[in-house]
Amino acid sequence: MMDFRGIWPALVTPLTPQGQLDVPATERLIDGLVAAGIGGLYVCGGTGEGVLLPEDVRRQMAEVAVARARGRVPVMVHVGALRTETAVELARHANQVGCDAISAVPPFYYSLGFEAVKRHYAAITDASKVPLYIYHIPGATGVSLSLDQLLELCAMEGIAGLKYSSHDLYTLSRLLVARDPERVTVLSGPDELFLPCYSLGADGAIGTTYNFMPRLYIDIIGAVQHHDLATARRLQFAANEIIAVLLRYGAIPATKALLGMIGYDVGQGMPPMPPVEGDDLTALRQDLEDAGLFGLIRRHAIYGPEGDPARGDLA
Repeated sequence: MMDFRGIWPALVTPLTPQGQLDVPATERLIDGLVAAGIGGLYVCGGTGEGVLLPEDVRRQMAEVAVARARGRVPVMVHVGALRTETAVELARHANQVGCDAISAVPPFYYSLGFEAVKRHYAAITDASKVPLYIYHIPGATGVSLSLDQLLELCAMEGIAGLKYSSHDLYTLSRLLVARDPERVTVLSGPDELFLPCYSLGADGAIGTTYNFMPRLYIDIIGAVQHHDLATARRLQFAANEIIAVLLRYGAIPATKALLGMIGYDVGQGMPPMPPVEGDDLTALRQDLEDAGLFGLIRRHAIYGPEGDPARGDLA
């Protein structure tokens, strides 16, 4: 049975200038992340621009990720969509290509009510043989679920937990107390709050910045487990300096641009996602240098894989 813990990059979707999947770039990024010691891959989520991508690109991305992971790490495919039928079709495809789990945001834009959300998730689980993880990100979807509603969803057949992408740590703490840890896995979402989320008892995390600095967060986990909170705090504060820069330029476009700077050319976003280019790209690189990114890439990992194979490659 796969272990849904640790650091899971919310994988960017490498794209060609024509908007097609860049397969070699995808495979190279996956190999680099696996070498860094990640816990799994989260595909076609928010960072992966899932709801912006054409369905054929979403399917191809799932196929490539599962094939390239080769069982070295589990792969969770986000199948969320506005239409239930689309989410169901994507779930069936993800199952067919061999994913280890699926995930889905609730149906968004329309105020549908909780019963409609439950029916939406029930239709997805009925189409899947692998577990479903709810993607709770109210700031993006506009769907705000209460603690009781989250627990009710997690009690449904086929649902194994959730990605909790909210800054509300009080509700997270109550969720972690109320859930059955043998049945419900909680993966945190906000990268800037990884340390407090993990300290509260989250099983792991799915995040954007794990695309380029997974070693840092793996070391935070190791430091917490070894009761070295000073090191854990130092690393979280270092990550937050990088995150502050990304947020000024747009987190996803800036992450894609950053990956290009360190040797992973993943292209630009799917329109209307704006690119970071020209003078902004030059300024971004300088701001990342000032924030310490390139020093983090060169540092020795503390708790990563033996030999630190990703040193000088990923932070």
